[in-house]
Amino acid sequence: MSKKRILILTYYWPPSGGGGVQRWMYFAIYLKRLGWNPTIITVHPNKASYPLLDTTQLEMVNGIDCIYTSTCEPLKLYSYLKSGKSNEAIPYGNLGETSGSVFTKIMAFIRANIFVPDARLGWMPFAKKAAANELKSKKYEWLVTTGPPHSTHLAGLSLSKKFDIKWLADMRDPWTEIYFLQNSFRFNFIKQLDRRLESRVLNTATLVTTVGPSMANLIRVKMKTPQNLHVLYNGFDHEMFENLETKKSKNEKFSISHVGLLGQSQRFDVFIDALKNSSINLSKIKIHLAGLIHPLHLDKARTDLPQVELSHEEFLPRKLALELMNSSDLLLLCPPMVGQTQLIVSTKTMEYLACGIPILGIGDTKSDAASLIKQANNSSFNAPDGQTEITQFMEDAFKNWETNSVQTSLFDPSIYSRFAVAKSLAALLNSQKYAFGHCLFCNTKNQVSSRIHKFPLILEHKL
Repeated sequence: MSKKRILILTYYWPPSGGGGVQRWMYFAIYLKRLGWNPTIITVHPNKASYPLLDTTQLEMVNGIDCIYTSTCEPLKLYSYLKSGKSNEAIPYGNLGETSGSVFTKIMAFIRANIFVPDARLGWMPFAKKAAANELKSKKYEWLVTTGPPHSTHLAGLSLSKKFDIKWLADMRDPWTEIYFLQNSFRFNFIKQLDRRLESRVLNTATLVTTVGPSMANLIRVKMKTPQNLHVLYNGFDHEMFENLETKKSKNEKFSISHVGLLGQSQRFDVFIDALKNSSINLSKIKIHLAGLIHPLHLDKARTDLPQVELSHEEFLPRKLALELMNSSDLLLLCPPMVGQTQLIVSTKTMEYLACGIPILGIGDTKSDAASLIKQANNSSFNAPDGQTEITQFMEDAFKNWETNSVQTSLFDPSIYSRFAVAKSLAALLNSQKYAFGHCLFCNTKNQVSSRIHKFPLILEHKL
C-alpha cells in the first residue's frame, strides 16, 4: 500500500539552528517511519533570515522530500543596517529590547505595526504558490502549517479555501500574546487585525495542535470547536541521548550550565544574586552559557562573581549542546517572565529532563515547565523572589557534588520522546474524526464563505 502524503509548510528547516526547527524536523522523520510520505516546503537557505545556523542537522533530513522557495522580507536589511552584514544581527522574533538604541526602537515599531502578523510575512506568497503547485499535481491527505512565523498559517488559510485538503495548524508559541509584542506600541486597529487573522486560522483549520496544556487553555477559548485542539509536547531525541557518552569522572569544578537564549526578561540575575550570597566556595564554580545572552546578564555575572570561571559561546550545534547538558552538575532554566511565554514547554526543558541531572528553574511556578520540573525529585523550580530556597538548593547540590552523593532523578521521560509524540500525531492524522475537513462557519466541505469571512482590510481580502 502506498504511503499517504502530507505537505508541511515550515520556515525553519535545516540548516536553520535553534529550537524552532526541531519540532517538525522530527515529526517529518518519524512520520515517514510510521507510513506517511512528507514533503517539506521551506525557504531557500540562501534567502532565509535565520538567527542561527546548524549544518549538522542536514544529514538527518537527507531522505525527506524538500521544496525550496524564495522570499521577500526585511530582516536581512535590518541586519545590514545594524551590523553591516546581512545575517549577523537577525534577532529572535523581536527587533531588540525596549532599552535598545533609537534605531532599534524605530525598527521594533515598524515591525509591530507594518508587518502583521510578523516580519517574515514576505515568505507567505512564495510558500503558498509552491504549495498550490504541489496540491494541483499530487494527492495529499493533509496540509500542515507551523508557526512562528505565524504568517505561515495565512498560506494555509488561503490554500484550505482553494483545495480539498485537511489542514493542521500547529501553534508552537502564542500568536497575539507572543512575548516580544507585549512591550511594543501597536495601534488598536493593528491589534484588531492581528486578532482577526488569528481567529480565522484557529476556526478554519481542521485540526489545531500546540505544545502544552496551558498553551492549549490560551487557544481553546478562541475556538468555536475546541475539541479540534490537541497537545503534542516538544519532545527529546532519545536516539541522540542514547549515543551520548556517560560522564566518566567528576568535574574539576561544580559545573552549572544554561543552554539557549537569555533575554532581558529572564531572571538570570536572581541566580547570580543567590550564588553570590551563598556559602559556596565560588572558586570551585564554573558557569557555562551557550546561546545568545543579553549584555546586562554577562556584565552582572562578571562583576558580581569575579571568582567564578565563566564560559560563553553564542551557539553550539545540537550534539555539542546535549553533551554540555549531560556533562554538567546542575542545569539552569530561566523561562522568560513576560507575556504568555510561561505557557511554553520548550525543547530545552524536555532535553534537560531527559539528562536526569538536577535542574534549577527560576520563573513562573504555575507554568507547565515548572510542573514538569517539579516531577523530578532531584530538581527545584522557584519564583524569582524565592532567594532563600534557591540559595539552599544550590548549596545542597554543591555539597552533593563535593561528597559524590548526587541524587538520581526518578522522572521517566520516555513518554516525551520525539518518537512517542510523533506516534500520537500519526494517530490524530489517521483518525476517522478528521476524515473530512470542514469550515466552522459553513456546512460545506472545505468551502469558506467569502461573505461571512470578509473583513474590511486589504490584507484580509487577499486571503
